[in-house]
Amino acid sequence: MTNQAKSMKNILVVLAFLGLVSCSNDLEINAPYRDIPVVYGFVNINDSFQYLRIQKVFQNSIEVKASEAAKISDSLELKNIKVQLIVVRRFTSDTVNCFITNEFSKEAGFFANDKNYIYKSQYYNLKAFGDIMSVNLYIKDTLTGKVFTSQCTLIGDQGIEERNITISDDLSKRFSFVFVGNRSAYIIDAAVRLTYNEAPLSNPNAFETKYYDYYILSSANVEVLTSQNPKVSRNIQSKAILDDWRRYFAAQPTNVVRQYVGVEYVIWGAGPQFLDLQEVSKPNISFVQKRTDYSNITGGLGLFAARTINKQKNITVDPAGIALIKTLPQFQQ
Repeated sequence: MTNQAKSMKNILVVLAFLGLVSCSNDLEINAPYRDIPVVYGFVNINDSFQYLRIQKVFQNSIEVKASEAAKISDSLELKNIKVQLIVVRRFTSDTVNCFITNEFSKEAGFFANDKNYIYKSQYYNLKAFGDIMSVNLYIKDTLTGKVFTSQCTLIGDQGIEERNITISDDLSKRFSFVFVGNRSAYIIDAAVRLTYNEAPLSNPNAFETKYYDYYILSSANVEVLTSQNPKVSRNIQSKAILDDWRRYFAAQPTNVVRQYVGVEYVIWGAGPQFLDLQEVSKPNISFVQKRTDYSNITGGLGLFAARTINKQKNITVDPAGIALIKTLPQFQQ
């Protein structure tokens, strides 16, 4: 190799090196920003007002931690959107507008709680119409024109029987939870609810109504439950529920005073979207990563579904049982 060729080779090596070091080494880890709605909403045939939480996926910069960005309300709220529920009936449809409201407070947590904006529908009595086929969600970004949609079918009521029940430490004592399953639901949760008032010892007149649910059914398949008879009955051991209440309240704050209010039976019926969510959330023993971003919002994320909440408040507890309940931690005698 001639000296001239060697010199040219050295020059090319230097130029290549300079080219490398002059290139930007900035790594852009964020994709281009987009407003993506995240919806969490349920339609209940027994409610005249429907509530929807509609926020957005937020994207923090590399200088701001996600935990810090989540505390900023503007990082979570979607502005300039129109929200409607389209009630599809057999031969017509009704448009129900939804408006943003801040009427409910939000407890402290990971996300910002200085504002708690949710969307509340206009008054609309779903039970007044027997020909409703579905309820559609319509969200439009009025700046970009993008539209996000979803759909659900209403769930019927689960009728619960009135009961006289006994609460006792006697192992032989049992009582029943009897209901009629509506097959428009796909899965059901059922619970015995103990309702009570609670106030701080420092201000014993400032009572807040609370409750604790003892579940007797969780995500039960309605078709299986009602395959033989639409009327479903579950027996509950009296001592088992009493001991469960004791364990729960023993772990609750002791600087309060509690008043017994009553016992209710509660049932939640849910539609196929909840069943789909369960199916994609089950553990997977294969090597394929399980899907974790289930959504039925076209163009967005989240869940829009129908459910019912049915309560039977006519549950009579025997006087001796009420006396036992009042011996739970911090309960007034």
